[in-house]
Amino acid sequence: MALTVAVVSSELFAPRIRELSSEFSDIHFIYYTYKHSTEARAIASELPNVDAVFFAGTFPYYHAKAVLEEKEVPVYVMRQDEAVVTATLLQAGWLYHVSPSEISIDLTDPVLIHEIVEEISPGDALGTVLQIDPNISQRAVVQFHSHSQQSRKTKVAITSIHAVHEELIQKGYRSVYMRELKRTLARALAQTAYLARLTKSQKAEPAVMLISKQHADDPFNATIRRHVQGSWFPYNDDTVQFITTRKHVEHVLSQSEFREFLETSKARTGIGYGLDILTATRHAEDALDFSEEGGIYVMDAQKSLSSPLSSERITLQLTQPNQVMLAKQMGLSPANLSRLLRFYEIHPSNQFTAQDLEMYLGVTRRSTERIIKKCVDHKLVMATGEEMTYQQGRPRTIYTFTLPDFLTR
Repeated sequence: MALTVAVVSSELFAPRIRELSSEFSDIHFIYYTYKHSTEARAIASELPNVDAVFFAGTFPYYHAKAVLEEKEVPVYVMRQDEAVVTATLLQAGWLYHVSPSEISIDLTDPVLIHEIVEEISPGDALGTVLQIDPNISQRAVVQFHSHSQQSRKTKVAITSIHAVHEELIQKGYRSVYMRELKRTLARALAQTAYLARLTKSQKAEPAVMLISKQHADDPFNATIRRHVQGSWFPYNDDTVQFITTRKHVEHVLSQSEFREFLETSKARTGIGYGLDILTATRHAEDALDFSEEGGIYVMDAQKSLSSPLSSERITLQLTQPNQVMLAKQMGLSPANLSRLLRFYEIHPSNQFTAQDLEMYLGVTRRSTERIIKKCVDHKLVMATGEEMTYQQGRPRTIYTFTLPDFLTR
């Protein structure tokens, strides 16, 4: 499976990646270099369709993040770690015969350098340290290092910013550029390739979409078929089934026009992904069972449920055989039983009202009452009291969980 990876890095960093590119024969690297990390946003805007993007630092990624989120492309970001800081300290010591106390350094996490110096040279003083972030100016960092050498506090600068290193050298100051070890860089590129392969295989993953609407007319069906490409079958009297790919489903769901159409038409939509059509169909059925009118739910191969209409993500896998058996006996979907157990886990007490459960599940009162009735019938909850929030009106029934041990383990 041939892959294309965009590399976004400073001009000084790109040659190091080119040295390692021969180790990845199935990957085509496209290089985009910058002098200042702020240029990464413009680079991200002009990126072609690639399988992944590799950032040689957190600052360029920070500036490009908003653009990349719209492209929905997998991203790997190199971050400072103990190995690169330790190696650069050793390099500075060998080149200029200096101790840690004679070095000025800029990095994102100052705790890192203090811990390293304490480990390799206990009791030794540390030079000047500057904590940097994506919004700090190049001028401020250059001034920090140059002032440290001018005032004779330090003799060498260690910087993680390529442009700062070049300016310090041009002005006659001693500077060492912080760079990753080849082994660390090779591992990072391998992880980027893994992300790209994983995402590419998921895009080709089988997907099944079930759309259910009572008394669906010809215009409704025609609109659905216009948006969704794939094999179309009648599933039952009120439901149609589409067999397609995950990539196409994600494309369709990204269209606000299609999402709004499903919502306003009060159709129930369940989408399933899986390694094969049969598994994807089962997941679509579970997602549809969870959906209310106007709802769209997606269940992936790990039985994790999500909705393009909400940021919530729910794990709906019942791992205990007794739980699966109970769900079947109750006539309750794994989705709803899993969410009921989650409600039990996060609820501040084991008592609740129908309104509490309704708000958590995000379903209608009628659906909530059906779930509670099934729970009462199977002795998972029991009515233990009533409450009156107002002087007038009907009292609310208070229910108490009486879950068996195998459901709460």
